[in-house]
Amino acid sequence: MARITILNAGFYDSIQDNGRKKYRHLGVPHSGAMDQKAADLGNSLLNNPLNAAVLEVVLNGGKYLFSLPTCIAITGAKAIVMVNDMVVEQNKLLEIHSGDVLKIGATTTGNFIYVSICGGFKTEEVLGSKSFYSGITLMGKLEKGYDLDYDSQTEPQATKAHCKPVAQESALRCYAGPEFHLLDRKQQEKLLNTSFTISKNWNRMAFQLEEKISNSLDQLKSSPVLPGTVQLTANGQLILLMRDAQTTGGYPRVLQLEEASISSCAQKRVGNQIDFIVL
Repeated sequence: MARITILNAGFYDSIQDNGRKKYRHLGVPHSGAMDQKAADLGNSLLNNPLNAAVLEVVLNGGKYLFSLPTCIAITGAKAIVMVNDMVVEQNKLLEIHSGDVLKIGATTTGNFIYVSICGGFKTEEVLGSKSFYSGITLMGKLEKGYDLDYDSQTEPQATKAHCKPVAQESALRCYAGPEFHLLDRKQQEKLLNTSFTISKNWNRMAFQLEEKISNSLDQLKSSPVLPGTVQLTANGQLILLMRDAQTTGGYPRVLQLEEASISSCAQKRVGNQIDFIVL
């Protein structure tokens, strides 16, 4: 079995795939790649199954040593990416040789970078997914010195050599949430006509927005929530739930993001603005 040794870990490196789909009734978060569109793009370049496990790098990557030949693709947020100190392109099939070192710098646009590899990473599957999540998998994030297994590929298995990066939209497409109709007309108009700013409070669980909306709605009994649910807190703050979000919550659910818009939102940096468009 071939392996990648993590010479230096990035800010928050983890293995992700399409997530856990059948365990929400047990309180298990969905998890999975924050920008699923970018992860799918990398796997498509390599002719992998779309659920193949990828390396997710957040904001700033590290250095990774490959023991045996393979092919990889780097997708998602833009950054300076180098193999053996030579700058390489993203969104392109890259051939890797024994002893090659991949280095990923800080992102210049977006938050999440994906390293896809031929055949996917061979980490442990837990509850139908290889996605890391503290308390479910043994590790929550990768550390220096850890080894990731993969199958060596001496010949490229891809059907495409290059593709365009995934476009990131500023307008997030969504549906009215279960409690949207409880908002008065003025609140609804503000929600749909305001450009909201991504705050510094974000992680894989949720993104908080800076601008507030007056809110007199009562809190709910614990009700189901999903990645992409937009909650309105008692103090008027909007919270966009993301891939590692809890499975239930007590705040009114005013909007539900379309799947593709969850990926777009994941790449919004602090200070970026978003608009909601109800379908």
